[in-house]
Amino acid sequence: MFVNNENPPNVESSEVRLLERAANGDRDARRELFERYREIAYRVARRITGRHADALDVVQDAFIRAFEKLDRFQRDAKFKTWLLRIVSNRALDVLRSRKVRLAMPLDHGSGDDDAPGFSLPDPDAAEPTAGIEQAELAVRLRQAIESLPLEQRTVFSMYASGDLTYGEIAEALGIPIGTVMSRLYHARRRLHEQLSDLAPQTNKAADDE
Repeated sequence: MFVNNENPPNVESSEVRLLERAANGDRDARRELFERYREIAYRVARRITGRHADALDVVQDAFIRAFEKLDRFQRDAKFKTWLLRIVSNRALDVLRSRKVRLAMPLDHGSGDDDAPGFSLPDPDAAEPTAGIEQAELAVRLRQAIESLPLEQRTVFSMYASGDLTYGEIAEALGIPIGTVMSRLYHARRRLHEQLSDLAPQTNKAADDE
């Protein structure tokens, strides 16, 4: 269930109307919401699960669940943070089981298209021009993030998306801002420790990841 802050931010009237249409089953409205938030949802899911394919599955499933529960969404809250709470919960489920059952396939070929399938470049795919050192660095960074405790990893993943404030992360996870800051601090500290043998700019990259 979505949890509001005491003073939730106002949602723009245009999005309120969009959400009302989506709640009434308007597929165009649902598709617009999907297009608007799919990338940040993917970034969060990708960093939590550590796998491109799992992240795609999580995002697809999260949007389906969100659209099914729009009648429970409180309109004075932000849809983005509510959605990302669903994304993070589903991503954590994947980590615990590595078995995701989708309510619908990712392709457009069958079923409802309220949450249309999509594809994004796989960050793990090797670039032809990428050097060996850069590839090794990417692997080390990913492994370091994946080694974080789940609570720290979730907060760090949301922070690393680059689009969320501490307050939005707190709202999405239903925890105090102080807890967000504490988990992020410990996550960054662990990453620095694990990457201490690498160049200084690498640690900075982990800090900004």
